[in-house]
Amino acid sequence: MFRTALRQAAPKASATTASKSSELPQAFVKLPHISPALLTQYPAKKTWPPDFKTMSPQEQLKYEKRYKRKIHHIAQRPTWNKMMQLAQLGTISFVLIYCLLFADWKDERQPFYEFREWFWNSLGFEYEAPKPVARIQSQESQASVQGGSRPRQM
Repeated sequence: MFRTALRQAAPKASATTASKSSELPQAFVKLPHISPALLTQYPAKKTWPPDFKTMSPQEQLKYEKRYKRKIHHIAQRPTWNKMMQLAQLGTISFVLIYCLLFADWKDERQPFYEFREWFWNSLGFEYEAPKPVARIQSQESQASVQGGSRPRQM
């Protein structure tokens, strides 16, 4: 039933597209990737962009809202956004884990010593805190700490 209707409509469509191809605007004729038959077979319901000079302010607002909604929808890239969120989560997690478990703070007392000890011992490893690096102080600064005053410059 539908096949018969399509067969009967096909010769009529080809005859009408041949006559309408000369009526196409010049902008559509220059597009090589769009056939003129498709442009005449499925004409646009409304012209775009609309003429805002002839519209009321309410209609203008309606078109502006529609345009903004379409642009917002087009600008959404869910795959890219998801990948960026995963990259941020991975980076932050890596930095926190590194600082908590592996970073050498070069301080006399490690700020996360208790946590590191609990974590590695719960996994069955013996944890030893790294030995603090002795700070090398100049003789003048040592003398000022011990003597209470700075040596005079002459």
